[in-house]
Amino acid sequence: MRHVLALETLVLAAATAVMLVAFVFLSGNATLADEAASEETRCTCPDAARKSTRPKFADFNRPPLDESDEIAALESIQVGLSRMDDGSPFVWKRSNGRLSGIVRPTSSFRNTAGALCRHVVVLLTTGFKTRTAEGVACRSANRRWVLEG
Repeated sequence: MRHVLALETLVLAAATAVMLVAFVFLSGNATLADEAASEETRCTCPDAARKSTRPKFADFNRPPLDESDEIAALESIQVGLSRMDDGSPFVWKRSNGRLSGIVRPTSSFRNTAGALCRHVVVLLTTGFKTRTAEGVACRSANRRWVLEG
């Protein structure tokens, strides 16, 4: 069982590294080493003022998320809450590549009704946008997790 945790840690580290590399290379605010270059080395193209400074692929419009993406995200939260220990991440990615995320339960407790509840942090990424949300989910009588609030 120990090898599974090492594999999950490796996957999380690789995902973090890929995100950091993508952020560094795709951010539009890169500084160059030869920033102090003289004015005569700049582009003298006739339409230079109209050219975009961002790479063309950064403006690529991905298709909007649909109901199946929402269902996949909710099912991934169910799996992460059911299978992962406190503090362990569940990393997932849609096969179509439009949506991915990390579900990390942080603590478990019992509510006043005696139901098992967990505090969870969810990170969702679509395209170049990443959002983080946190909340509490409690297990219902049918063994499904219900987000509170």
